[in-house]
Amino acid sequence: MQQRPGQSINSYKMRIAPVAFLLISLISGPCGAQTSDKLKFDIHAVDMSADACADFYQYACGGWLKRNPIPADRPYSAVFQQMREINQTRVGEILERAATEPATTDERKIGDYYASCMDEKTIEAKGLEPLQAELARISAINNPSELANEVARLHGFGSDALFSMSADQKLEDATQVIAYLDQSGLNLPEPGYYTSEDTELVKARAEYRAHLENEFRLLGESPEQAKAAAEDVMKIETALARTELTPVERRDRKAWYHLMGLAELEKLAPEFRWKEYFSAIGFAPMGQINVAIPKYMQAIGELMKATAIEAWKSYLRWELARVATPVLPNRFRDAEFDFYQRTLAGVREQASRAKQCTDLTNRDLGEAVGKDYAQRYLPASSKQKVLEMLGRIKQAFRNDIEQSTWMDASTKREALRKLELLRTMIGYPDRWRDYSRLEIRRGDALGNALRGKEFEFRRQMAKIGKPVDRGEFYELVQGVEGYHDNPLNVIVFTAGILQPPFFDGQMDDAVNFGLAGAVMGHELSHAFDDKGHQFDGEGNMRNWWTAEDAQHYNVRAACFVRQYSLYPAVDGVKVNGELTLGENIADNGGLQLAHMAFEAEPHSSALIDGYTPEQRFFLGWAQWRCMNITDQKARELARDDGHSPGRWRVNGVVSNMPAFAKAYGCRKGDTMVRAEPCRIW
Repeated sequence: MQQRPGQSINSYKMRIAPVAFLLISLISGPCGAQTSDKLKFDIHAVDMSADACADFYQYACGGWLKRNPIPADRPYSAVFQQMREINQTRVGEILERAATEPATTDERKIGDYYASCMDEKTIEAKGLEPLQAELARISAINNPSELANEVARLHGFGSDALFSMSADQKLEDATQVIAYLDQSGLNLPEPGYYTSEDTELVKARAEYRAHLENEFRLLGESPEQAKAAAEDVMKIETALARTELTPVERRDRKAWYHLMGLAELEKLAPEFRWKEYFSAIGFAPMGQINVAIPKYMQAIGELMKATAIEAWKSYLRWELARVATPVLPNRFRDAEFDFYQRTLAGVREQASRAKQCTDLTNRDLGEAVGKDYAQRYLPASSKQKVLEMLGRIKQAFRNDIEQSTWMDASTKREALRKLELLRTMIGYPDRWRDYSRLEIRRGDALGNALRGKEFEFRRQMAKIGKPVDRGEFYELVQGVEGYHDNPLNVIVFTAGILQPPFFDGQMDDAVNFGLAGAVMGHELSHAFDDKGHQFDGEGNMRNWWTAEDAQHYNVRAACFVRQYSLYPAVDGVKVNGELTLGENIADNGGLQLAHMAFEAEPHSSALIDGYTPEQRFFLGWAQWRCMNITDQKARELARDDGHSPGRWRVNGVVSNMPAFAKAYGCRKGDTMVRAEPCRIW
């Protein structure tokens, strides 16, 4: 997974290549799914009735799939989620203690935030009263200048109404941080939900319209007013969606990178009051801005001309309601759940309030929580072992580049230099975030949430024009996450993921390299995937490939596109081989590198549970991807997620590896032995 800073955390307002290790699994014991606070690799996940050479996913995961049904409050069952549940419980204990016995200033803040969120009685008693001042501000808008000011205010609250504003590195000079103006995340998963004539998406649009009407009624509008307001929102969001880049188009990093100054931006959309907006967020646009999608900004200008102020008010009220919903009365949270989770994702029950409040506290005070988590759950010995594994895998990559027959000497030198410069951050940052300027008031759940988001927005804006902080973590320390970042040329693994079964100091090397090692290799491979290979070792976007080697790379990458595009995702929907290309390259490269690193040093050949080390290596990989998922969620992911379904992250990879065929005795002609295997690394 690759993650960038400055992104919103609303339900459909952010896709971080969405979930780093989404399609993964827990191996449970023979009596059923594990529910303790320790997960372990367990051989009982294997389905002995299946043929490993015909469908390795079913062979490796069949037992697990039977014993791990989808929880009522989730759209899928996977070890990612079960590890997250354990971490939520651990964080919940930290928050409960902080709410009653805080030992530090930060603990008091996280305790007060969590306690305020959990105080549903007060939230219900206040009703919409805490939101009235913000609603009144929107109602008072009379002109484009006031509209621009309100967009700025909502951006501070975590909305990306109309467009998003963030800070990020300059692609051709990764030492600089500049302003980024990008398309809005909208409020449906991807632009096709607004524009496609696909039967399911047309149905989803109708259900979204009904949801909007309900939301406006909850805000106090009459049925007639609510219907008109919903129509206003649909018209604005549909117009924006028509000019947004699709998830596949956004895989081309250059497609959403266009540097210009304020004067050029104003020419694109003179109808929007850019100077008033920038003044309201405290940003002086003196230098270059990445106006990611110029045609999108032009569409904003056209919308400003064609859309009445009253319609904009409806749109902004909806944006305000969305960011406030987690700390509004139950009726708002119920409506949000019914559409976004029950209807779109097939989830049967809401998560408990404790889980919701844990997530919110993590969102707004994540490093204050993470500092306590890391001290409790990441021993120094684990960090050292992980670094040793990474060193072996990095050496395997170095050897692979040196021995490559399809790159010439100059390209190899550049690749090796990039690999040498690639940094690793393990567990937690060297410097923790300072929350002293964030005001938290016990009993003010809505105010805390809005101030929390505003604190983060201001923190992002303060980065512009300053040196890059190369030590910042873009994921929660307590999250189950790992990622690679191209402009920083770094791979990161959080304290939350360095737990069993991902990494288990008590497990044999075969399993650890098949699980953690393969994912480490996955992230290393991202530095050289179809996007990563466009960046050099310093993090600058630069073409360091000869024309001939670039062609060799593209031919090899096209093999993966063809392979994965043949796989079914759900109900006749195929995997999008172009959308998933980067993750497929990383999956294949990661397992190849982990296997090379594992085989490079002597290891016991003794059987464990009746399996050779080589067989356990591949079981580790496969069982990290087992997953039960609702059809609704599977369809959504097929349209907008960069990862292939779990079955193909297993079978698609091992069928490209002769080492797998050797380990399981598969023969030419077996499904798990591709006649023309795909490989880059």
